[in-house]
Amino acid sequence: MKELILFCAVAAVFVLCGFILKKMGAFFESDKNAPPKKPEKPVLSIAFEHTEEVSFLNELLEHFSQQSPSCELNLFYGSPGEIRRQIKNGKIDLGFIRKDPALEPDESFHSFHFVLDENVVACEPVGLPVIPLCHKNFFMNAIWKKNSTNPQVSLFINQLKSEY
Repeated sequence: MKELILFCAVAAVFVLCGFILKKMGAFFESDKNAPPKKPEKPVLSIAFEHTEEVSFLNELLEHFSQQSPSCELNLFYGSPGEIRRQIKNGKIDLGFIRKDPALEPDESFHSFHFVLDENVVACEPVGLPVIPLCHKNFFMNAIWKKNSTNPQVSLFINQLKSEY
């Protein structure tokens, strides 16, 4: 009698294993026949130290969008330390911070220094221009991670270098 119960238990385990293997085979077969997934849309995340720098670089952003219409631009702003931290963590691809001559260069970043002219800024809520009282230039530093794997970063930097 004991042998019969043991035989039935072993047979039940084999049946259960067969059932599980059949379900797994069906699952993997349906995944293989699924239509190929669409490639992800390229994304470029850019952070600015000051929000008015977005308007100063507006033409550059427009030209980049025309060259890479499928690329989604995500724009952020924050302190220089936070921008550096987010780039190191891989959450931001590129950062624009004002150049501080006393700051030591960070070896984990590539950088490109250029000069921006302070220009007229449009005030969105009232639709009026905001004109600077004194015309001045300021140094900008574009920074990005040295081992960046985002091809959009090099495209954007090449365009930045050709315009500035």
